[in-house]
Amino acid sequence: MTTILDTENVFEYLAKLNYCIVSDRATSKTTVIPAKNFNLLISFIDGRNLLIKQEIYNDRGETAGEFWSAWHMKQTIESFPNLQQRISSFLPEILHFDPHSSILIVKYLVDYGDLYQYYIKERQFPLPIAKSIGQLLATIHSQTFHQTEYYQFLRDCQDNSDVTPAILQRRNCAADIIHRLARITPQIFGVMPPECLQFFKLYQRFPSLSQAIADLDRSIDPSCLVHNDLKINNILLDLNWEQTGSSVIRLIDWERADWGDPAFDLGCILGSYLEIWLDGLFINNTLSINESLQLATTPLELLQPSLFTLIQSYLEGFPAIITARPDYLDRAIQFAGLALIQRVEITIDEDRTFGNRGIVMLQVAKQLLCTPQAAMNTLFGSNFSQLINN
Repeated sequence: MTTILDTENVFEYLAKLNYCIVSDRATSKTTVIPAKNFNLLISFIDGRNLLIKQEIYNDRGETAGEFWSAWHMKQTIESFPNLQQRISSFLPEILHFDPHSSILIVKYLVDYGDLYQYYIKERQFPLPIAKSIGQLLATIHSQTFHQTEYYQFLRDCQDNSDVTPAILQRRNCAADIIHRLARITPQIFGVMPPECLQFFKLYQRFPSLSQAIADLDRSIDPSCLVHNDLKINNILLDLNWEQTGSSVIRLIDWERADWGDPAFDLGCILGSYLEIWLDGLFINNTLSINESLQLATTPLELLQPSLFTLIQSYLEGFPAIITARPDYLDRAIQFAGLALIQRVEITIDEDRTFGNRGIVMLQVAKQLLCTPQAAMNTLFGSNFSQLINN
């Protein structure tokens, strides 16, 4: 791992930016935060907390350049008073961006915690939290939907920066996932562990699945600002959310943000909830897939009210999307299936494993992608008709 800053020289770096003086090292606490990037949390004695995020350099001395997206999003929102007023309080406060060193400094929110950890610890899924997520997502999408001035400003930011076309292409996450699946070739069978090859064999066994993904690819319609990596892990929850007003959540990690298809954002967050269900599967060779699903430590029935509330609050905040795209919910459900396939891919790439849990996840993804209407009945239960009728 190669980075510019470490626990020793970070104070010199911050001092040059006038965020502290070097001698603050003696009275401050420095914590390494485990993440994809190398993150340092600096807690000063005066109560300030700074998160210094830095991309890791590869062997060629290059980084992925992902922080540009977060910086461009900040520039776009702050350049339009209407956006800043409606959205900025729900986003991370970026204080500094060093493009040459791929370093981002963010105000750390000590009064907020990881929503995923809250869900896993409490095994509760309060409806006000799901409602806040739906409302925030609807606000971001509806306020920027087909607004050419925002689109043009964002593109101008990208054109005037050092962002390369390769980095811009990686931001379009929906299309990237789809195109990667379409490029499965016989060569993959020579580089993957035998256990992982089962995923590719199963994927290729279902022509209806690849056809559904191809159709979804053709339907992608970039039309507003999107987070592009929306999952429960990227949402912070106010630790006092039950006594707090409207700003109970913050949406963080905008490294893949761009102008994109809002259904992808909505599908990704739905898929993230479903991962909690699927991660708790009771796997046993004597059980069928349906029996494993029913014995999950977090039953789908426990998640259904939150899934319904999230969608309901989203549509209440952005009703025009159904008029503009009558198949919008179908596509969001399909993108949820695509998000599950991406999760399987990540597990294969990082852990080089593909077991029974991955097989079940692929089966659920297939249902979401190939039969979204039937899947909605499963996800939202008896409340499904209310979404359609409203």
